[in-house]
Amino acid sequence: MKLKVYGCRGSVPVSRSLRSRYGGNTSSMLLESGGEYLILDAGSGILRMEHDYKDINEDSHAKLPFKPSILLSHLHLDHIIGLAAYSPLFDHTTETKIYTISRDTRPLKSQIFGAFVPPYWPVSMTDDAFVECIEIFTNTPFNIGPFTITPFHAQHLDKTVSFHITDGEKSVVYLLDSELDLMTDKHYHELVNYCTDADLVVFDAAYTMEDYKTKRHWGHSTVEDGVRLAIKCNCERMLFSHFAPDYIDSELDELIAYLIPHGYGSRFIMASDGLSIKI
Repeated sequence: MKLKVYGCRGSVPVSRSLRSRYGGNTSSMLLESGGEYLILDAGSGILRMEHDYKDINEDSHAKLPFKPSILLSHLHLDHIIGLAAYSPLFDHTTETKIYTISRDTRPLKSQIFGAFVPPYWPVSMTDDAFVECIEIFTNTPFNIGPFTITPFHAQHLDKTVSFHITDGEKSVVYLLDSELDLMTDKHYHELVNYCTDADLVVFDAAYTMEDYKTKRHWGHSTVEDGVRLAIKCNCERMLFSHFAPDYIDSELDELIAYLIPHGYGSRFIMASDGLSIKI
C-alpha cells in the first residue's frame, strides 16, 4: 500500500504562503493498493488530489476517470469542504461512492451535502451531485476493491468514526479527530486492539500538550498521546496530522524535538501536503 497526504490541517484551511512546508489544506489522503484507490476524507486537499491525477492521465494518455470511493470519518466542514468543488461528483457517466455512518433520519445524501444548499451554497448539491451514498456501521467490516475496512468509535462529536483498513497484507488505522484523553477504558481498549501491530497509524496531533490544557473537550489529541499509543500497540509507524490552523512551521518543528528520542524519521513522521509513504 501507499498513502499520499493532500491535507494535514484541522478546522479550516490556511494560507500555504505562510505555512509552506507543512501545507494548509484540510484533511484528505489517498490510499493505494494494487492500482486501486481510496480517498480518506474530503477536506480542501481533495482538490489538489484531483489535479494530480489529471496530470498523470494527461502524461500517460490513459484518460481514465478519477473516481475512487470516499470514506468520510464525519461531516464537520473541514472534512467535507472539498466536495463543493470536486468535479467527479458532477460527472454523470458514473457515480462516485461515498461511505459514512448515518447520523439522523434524513437520507444519507441529505446529511452529507446538507451544508451545500441555498442559502449556504449557490446550488443544491443534494440535488446535483451524482453520487451513491452508502451507510456503514461501527465494528462492521465492509469491502471496497482490495480493501477491508472496519469503522470504530472515535472520541469526537457528531458520531465520528475511525477506520482500520487492510488489503490483506498491510494495515492502516486512520485516527483523526479523536480525543484519547477522554476515552472510556472500553473504547481505549478497543482502539488499542485495532492499532496493535498496524503498519501505519494516522494520528490526530492537533495541539501541543501546553495548548491542550485550554482545548480539552474540543475532540483532539497531542503528539504525546500518539507516542503513548504507539508504544502500547506496537505499531510500526505513526503519522501525525490534523495540526491546528494557527501553528506555523517553526511551531510544528518544535514537536520534532519531542519525537527525536522516540524515533522521529523512522517510527514517527510529521505529515505535510504532498508527503508519500510506502506502507
